[in-house]
Amino acid sequence: MKKSGMAIAALLAACNTTPPQFLPPPFGPEGPQPARLFFPTGLVQAPGPDAGLLIANGNFDRLFETGTVVNLTRSYLDSRFLPDAGPLDCDVPDASLDCTQPIPGDTSAAMIGSYAGPLVLNADAGIVYSASRDNGSLNEVAIGANGKLHCTENSGGVSSQDCRNGVRTLDLPDAGVDGPFTVVAGNTFLPGESTPKDVFFISSIVPHIDSISSGVITSSTHVAVVDMLALAASAPSPLLYSMRAGSQFVGGGTGVGPMVFDGVRRQLYLAGCYVRSSALGAGEPGSTLCGGITPNYLRILGVDARDATDPTLIDLRSDVLSIYTVQLMLGDPDPATKAPQTLWATMRLPDTLVRIELPTSPSVLPRVRKVIPLPISPADMTRIPRPGAPDLIAVVAEKQNSVVIVDTTTDEVVAEVGRLGDSPFLVKQIDCPAAARFSNSACLATTVFGACRVALIEVPLLSPSQAKLRALAGTCP
Repeated sequence: MKKSGMAIAALLAACNTTPPQFLPPPFGPEGPQPARLFFPTGLVQAPGPDAGLLIANGNFDRLFETGTVVNLTRSYLDSRFLPDAGPLDCDVPDASLDCTQPIPGDTSAAMIGSYAGPLVLNADAGIVYSASRDNGSLNEVAIGANGKLHCTENSGGVSSQDCRNGVRTLDLPDAGVDGPFTVVAGNTFLPGESTPKDVFFISSIVPHIDSISSGVITSSTHVAVVDMLALAASAPSPLLYSMRAGSQFVGGGTGVGPMVFDGVRRQLYLAGCYVRSSALGAGEPGSTLCGGITPNYLRILGVDARDATDPTLIDLRSDVLSIYTVQLMLGDPDPATKAPQTLWATMRLPDTLVRIELPTSPSVLPRVRKVIPLPISPADMTRIPRPGAPDLIAVVAEKQNSVVIVDTTTDEVVAEVGRLGDSPFLVKQIDCPAAARFSNSACLATTVFGACRVALIEVPLLSPSQAKLRALAGTCP
């Protein structure tokens, strides 16, 4: 019996049934390999003279154990805008084979949770954050020397690139933020203090379940307010407070998507509509976009009131006939007060870019002033400033695989840059190469979700109709 027991123990030790971790590139899945893009979502330019491009990979098909953040270097981006053969035009049927290139093998990366949302930098631009909905965490990745990425002490240790568990001292679901998505940098005044504190506002796509009765869910949604300095210092309690963005009696308790911060009016503007239902999910209630004829609420939330008030709700559906707001963006700052005078919104069904006037008087509610038709399924947008002239706005057309340029002088689409690939998602303005030919141009980067790439676009400021697709960086694993 004794020999038999020892044999069984040895057999069990030899036959370890724990499945191997399937880590994403460059960490796996079969040993170290070059970094890749896979379902890229978040996008932000890194700081400094060698500013690269930080990209969050969402891992939406769960092919790997987790997602990643990668940093495309400034020198690589410049080489794609200015290849040795000269500027390329990749929006043509017979585009050069040089248009699409893999990202460099030495690209720095760090692991984060799956289903990552937008990326945002902290106040000194030394740490990048995004939220992951698979575990309800806030990811925290430090930007080291030469753009090398690594975890922080609070997210895995400074010698590690495995930051997938997020900030260990922050429990977002406990603050009512079950499915964190949008993270916005801002500030708030705490009671008794005259100096604003730098914070992150974190909203939730997934509503929080307050109760379930006979299969009917009562839900709410919150915005977590997190101390930015406490996060960077690995403090034990970075959460300051949470604010109600919706409840059973306000907005039906639905979750929100896009969110922007107005630092002059001290307000958050939130939009989007997501419901929690016991008819969805596998084993527990799931969430999805609101359907049918529902209000299209713009929610206005005063950030310094903490949790003492509910948001103001404005139903935009009567003006636009849309039930789906995809993105928000502030613009047209007043020369004297710097308060934004316009809130731009991309909406679907119908597909439009909407100009919402923000009055100077707090007693007057925002109103829709212009509705601009757009190509199918608009998504993210970015403002392109022009010295001495009204702004341009670049808008992603997700189902048309393109980016359109809107001239706010005429409120018309003046250019469309196509052939980006399957489902472009986010668009940001980035620094152009330090070359004379770019002195009157803006440069854009667009994540292309389904094609595992980033598109690089040049927009001449004096003649935006001549916008060109210059390069496509990255390929699917």
